Amino acid sequence: MCFKDKSPVNFSRKDAKTQSLGCNPQFPLRSLRLCVIIISIIPVVLSIISCESGGEPHTADVIKSDRASSAKPEPADTVSLLRLISELLEQDDYEDALVCFDRIKIEDADTVTIKLLKASTLISAGKSGEARAIVDDILKNDPGHVPALLVLSSIEESQNRNREQRAVLEQVLVIEPENVPALVSMGKLLIRNSASRLAGPYFDRALAVDSGNGEALLGRAWVYRNARDPKKAEALLDRAVELYPDWAMAWQERGRLLKSVGFYPAALTDLDKARALDPDNYFIACDRGDALKNLNRKTEALAEYQRAIALNPDYFMAYVFSSNLKDELLDYDGAYKDYETLARLNPEYYFAFEGLGMHLMRQSRWLEAKDAFMEAYRRALLMDSSGPDLGTYALLASVNALRGGNRQAAQPFINEAMGKITRDSLEHRMLRLYRDWTGDMDISNRIDQEKNLVVKSRMLFYLACFYDIRGNKNLANKLFLQVRDLEVKDMIEWRLNEWALDTRGLAL
Repeated sequence: MCFKDKSPVNFSRKDAKTQSLGCNPQFPLRSLRLCVIIISIIPVVLSIISCESGGEPHTADVIKSDRASSAKPEPADTVSLLRLISELLEQDDYEDALVCFDRIKIEDADTVTIKLLKASTLISAGKSGEARAIVDDILKNDPGHVPALLVLSSIEESQNRNREQRAVLEQVLVIEPENVPALVSMGKLLIRNSASRLAGPYFDRALAVDSGNGEALLGRAWVYRNARDPKKAEALLDRAVELYPDWAMAWQERGRLLKSVGFYPAALTDLDKARALDPDNYFIACDRGDALKNLNRKTEALAEYQRAIALNPDYFMAYVFSSNLKDELLDYDGAYKDYETLARLNPEYYFAFEGLGMHLMRQSRWLEAKDAFMEAYRRALLMDSSGPDLGTYALLASVNALRGGNRQAAQPFINEAMGKITRDSLEHRMLRLYRDWTGDMDISNRIDQEKNLVVKSRMLFYLACFYDIRGNKNLANKLFLQVRDLEVKDMIEWRLNEWALDTRGLAL
């Protein structure tokens, strides 16, 4: 499929904020598991040792049965052990793989290559400290040993030590400027550090050496997609799919690209292929859910998000999608539970507190809603002191504090928020109305003169809330109906207004 001149699909407000938080879970260059790298190296080691070994290999079945014994087994044939290690790593069975390393003959186990294989397995097993001890010992005798430096780079990456990893990779590239793994790792590191523009040349250099390198193809495609150049990204992903038809990530990345520019049926086809190849991949499930949602197959989309949650209930991303979709499907209790879980799993994602606060308002749990919006306000303030959400959260926290019946207790927060909001704006004046309990006629006149329909609709909602709190229900109802008539739906006040109308028996 070739891209026509088609404008990129705009991210939703929440999608954009997810990316700006630097916690984008759909970042495509998740490093290939180290075991995959190890498995690719093992045949080379096998060929070397097979030539040097004169004995008959132990079978894998015998070795597996030995592992079940409590007695310490005798060292087995190295070739068979390496084959078994390869099998175990393919199954993500790191602990048994490490047991096999301990059974390799001392003369083989002391070789640098097998030491590095073991160190890489330790990283995959989450034992980076033990891996570092092995690598440090190798580098102590040979500081420029490139394979050991590459494993050290993986150790630094596993511990999120970006500066240290970059220093290691720069050392490798001084020694071997065309080292493809180092070039690819540097490109991915720069993307993680939000420097994707600088990452492109590293992937280009890797592809100049090895035009079929899968990770370099996907990395360069990601940079092109991030730069809104889908045609160039497509060409690289087409090549990746052609070269690696059994690699789920290649299909997933092309599906994600197609999804990002609105080719949803084609995206779903690629993501279906990715799922067939890697059925337990959390991110593929999320991407398929997105494609299904955009095809208006919302029930299927929700099922896919739920599948992702079942695969990893402690990761936050699927809850972002499922909570929003449950809201659309009017499953408010389900949405509330997802927002609650989301706020617990990733409190930096302050939209979780926004959704939680909205549903607490729907349940008339005013003081709890106030706390949720205050949390959203404070976390949004940490992320962007001038962000457009600050005024919304400040006003909603104030509304709920006033509804909770303690006007005096709300004043310190309102004063604080007024200091962050642009003076003479309608938001600032509305906060002052909530604090001083006077000035409503001036605000009403200013709202009448407001030309921006989004601002007008929002301020009508907050003025309606003021009158409702004051007990002027008829005037409040009139303003809530005006908000509905303006039909500005891309704001959280719209949904709150719809719920308010429903509560009053005024919903259409």
